[in-house]
Amino acid sequence: MIRTVGIIAVGNEVLVGEVVNTNGAYIASRLSAYGVSPTIQMVVGDSREPLLAALNVAATQCDLVITIGGLGPTQDDLTVATVGEFVDSRLIQDVKLTQTIQARHSRQPGWEASVAKQAMIIEGAQVWPNSAGTAPGQLITGKSCSIVLLPGPPREFRALVHEGLEPWLSTQATSTLVRDTYTVFEMGESTVAHYLAPLLTGQHPRTGIYASPGRIDVRFEDMGPPGAYSTVTTRRAAAWARGLLPQRFYRLAGRERSTCLLEAMGDQGLTLSTMESLTGGLVADRFISQPGASAIVLGGIIAYTDALKVREGIPLSLLNEHGVVSSEVARAMARSVRHKTGSDLGIATTGYAGPTGGDACHPIGTYYVAIDGPHGVMDRSRQVHSNRQGVRLAAVETALTLLWEYLDLPLEIEE
Repeated sequence: MIRTVGIIAVGNEVLVGEVVNTNGAYIASRLSAYGVSPTIQMVVGDSREPLLAALNVAATQCDLVITIGGLGPTQDDLTVATVGEFVDSRLIQDVKLTQTIQARHSRQPGWEASVAKQAMIIEGAQVWPNSAGTAPGQLITGKSCSIVLLPGPPREFRALVHEGLEPWLSTQATSTLVRDTYTVFEMGESTVAHYLAPLLTGQHPRTGIYASPGRIDVRFEDMGPPGAYSTVTTRRAAAWARGLLPQRFYRLAGRERSTCLLEAMGDQGLTLSTMESLTGGLVADRFISQPGASAIVLGGIIAYTDALKVREGIPLSLLNEHGVVSSEVARAMARSVRHKTGSDLGIATTGYAGPTGGDACHPIGTYYVAIDGPHGVMDRSRQVHSNRQGVRLAAVETALTLLWEYLDLPLEIEE
């Protein structure tokens, strides 16, 4: 049974950073569907000794080793020969494979040697033809682990992942790695970790916290049947976490919140407009980037300066009395844009992103978000410790959260 995998990218261009190893990220993301967990990722140059050393490390710790690259026709393409040496098997030229590569190969000088080199396989290997190129994939099943050789060019690599590796993995899998993800939008990483500390040390399920501006994803991982989205243990852990956390705990099933919000507003016959200071159009962009936004979003105003806020209907007396970063001003902005555009809902943001600004009562990182609509007005304030862009992105997430609550949407989205 294949449970763990080591991934070895081969190539000087990857090692020195001229080429980003997107192949490694791609294959790692695909493996969980077959119950396989990456435990090691390495990058080595086009040299025999480093590749042998990497193979030795991966093979002693993993059920499966996948090499990426080094299958081409040039002298520095050493993966086939080195893996053959590692498994103590000789290389042979596959006659049928030679004919297949010949039929697809150009006839430029040196083509015969190119065909001959790419048609060399490790004796006993299962060969996976390359529908997107010439060098095939190979699978060598040994006593301690299996080794898969895949080409480096992304188009060829992905073709062989889909046409060779995944069909083979499907015959090996009796379970899948289930990743059940929940999200908190109103708390910081250390605070979430404080409340969920007992879960973070357990193994069934394994629990991880992943932070980005304005949101914390809590991921529960466990083994389950193929195709499962959750297990009894992940559901129990999520219920336990929901009972401990003082903020809403969302399960979005991989969907964009802005898409769900657009659908909900469409179902309720509502339209939306925005007036943004702190976020400078980022809230509107989250909606407009999704299909179907034109039926819901009427428009937006970026009112960044006090003068423009006044021109867009915010009383100067209100700015002077409460300050531009305040609940009162956020509410007035939401109400103003709603009436100016004729939308059902108005959203507004104002705050101090830094690195300058703020005061004793409203330090840098403080912001207000408000919604004005047919059911009244709601607003929320937060203070986050982040850089300028992080504060702005956090405010966007708070705006979406406030709209979610205003529309009274469920905490869990169905798969």
